[in-house]
Amino acid sequence: MDTRNHFCFINANGLAMDRENTRFTTLAVDNGRIVAVGDEAVAPLIADGWPVRDLGGLTVLPGFIDTHQHLGLTGQVLGGLDLSGADCLDAVLAVLAEGYATGDPDRWVLGCRLNELDLRERRLPRREDVDRACPDRPAMLAHASWHLCVLNSAGLDRLGLPDGLSGLDLENGRPTGVVRDPGVLSHVFPAVSRLTPDAIKLDRFRTACHAAMDQGITTLHCLEGGEFGPGDTRLIVENRSGLPLNTVVWNQVMDIEETVALGLPRIGGCICADGAMSARTAALLEPYSDDPGNYGALTFTQERMDLFVRDANRAGLQVAVHCETDGAIEQVLSAMEKALDDYPRRDHRHRIEHCEIPTLDQLDRMASRSILAAMQPAFFPHLVDWDDYESRFGPERMGRIHPYRTMLDKGVRLCGGSDCPITPYSPLTGIRAAVEHPVAAERLTPEEAIRLFTLDAAFAGFEEKGRGSIEPGKVADLAILSEDPTRVASETIDDIQVLETYCAGVRHAHES
Repeated sequence: MDTRNHFCFINANGLAMDRENTRFTTLAVDNGRIVAVGDEAVAPLIADGWPVRDLGGLTVLPGFIDTHQHLGLTGQVLGGLDLSGADCLDAVLAVLAEGYATGDPDRWVLGCRLNELDLRERRLPRREDVDRACPDRPAMLAHASWHLCVLNSAGLDRLGLPDGLSGLDLENGRPTGVVRDPGVLSHVFPAVSRLTPDAIKLDRFRTACHAAMDQGITTLHCLEGGEFGPGDTRLIVENRSGLPLNTVVWNQVMDIEETVALGLPRIGGCICADGAMSARTAALLEPYSDDPGNYGALTFTQERMDLFVRDANRAGLQVAVHCETDGAIEQVLSAMEKALDDYPRRDHRHRIEHCEIPTLDQLDRMASRSILAAMQPAFFPHLVDWDDYESRFGPERMGRIHPYRTMLDKGVRLCGGSDCPITPYSPLTGIRAAVEHPVAAERLTPEEAIRLFTLDAAFAGFEEKGRGSIEPGKVADLAILSEDPTRVASETIDDIQVLETYCAGVRHAHES
């Protein structure tokens, strides 16, 4: 069958995910577009001899849209050493030692997805630990949150970090190897990125795209550049036609002139107004429950955030800022309110990324200003240790963590993402997590959860007229699943297989 021209599907279990929640059994695609949905519309095309494929009851959904992920970092992780399976420090060092012995001796040893909460010792490795595995090659172990890392002695020497760098852990005046916010973002990640050739980065971008398509994803919101990958935004913009799926590119900088020059209508992403909950650097209105003197930390002054959002809004850009908890949400929400008072816009679609522990008042204000919440439901199975987090934030705040149902009920529009590589590409994992929210009152229905990664995700990128649902005239971005997520037990949603992915009518061959 020529999937680049025209074809029909019959005997499908189709979920259009349009506003009417249409279900269908037949579908026709021509030159990358959906041209007909439903038996009556498709029958004449079949009669005209269009190629037909019988799906035998398989489920067809719109291709998934991941509204918050980092292509450059994901490619780096996929090409690095995966530490997520380690259960103790010795296991971490064994993975590093193997990479040290088998990798290019001229390149860094890069470990990824380190999480001390998964380790028996419940602590991070130190410089001298990593030195045992990597004695004379620079090594960096990126934390699962990407808000801290561990460097060995050779890595510290290679980077030459300045004395007094904020976030550089010291013991008796010497670096321990651990670097946290803000120094990890301002110095470590940019330096390592600049040492990576463009050709390697482009290969990593393509690898990440194929990993996404394996999970049924046909559109990636690429939050790139800035401290995590200087120059990566331009590299993606200049090469996006060579990528195998649709990209919505965000420039993670506060440089409005540069963003406009790149031809982008949006700015931001992980412009980090605060740090990470896991690193106790997320900014809170009240202190951490187990650390009464610690309110986390805001990265910017209110004046700096106000000026950035005001100027970006005046330039007609869509703005997104990383805010994990209520202290950062307050800063950015206040800046967005002031900006919209200064220069009102009917359809700005500004976004708060993560928005993990908002107050009820903040949600009311977001709804009143049509500010979106870009959520990552898979944080629950991958990052949140409930007992550990409850000790940090207390039961009251944990009762409003990721408050999906409350957000929808108050009129806040949501979209879904993975924050890959923080959590792996897997919309089905995110859908299950939203349906099985640990706070029962905040759970979504399967249809609502799917919408986070389809039509509402398309809306979050101004693409709802062309993507996000299966309707005539839209791009033929499709995911074919082994089962229907709305008709299986919720605990099995992420066991469903993504069998095929079509990007603009072109079938992607999944990795085995």
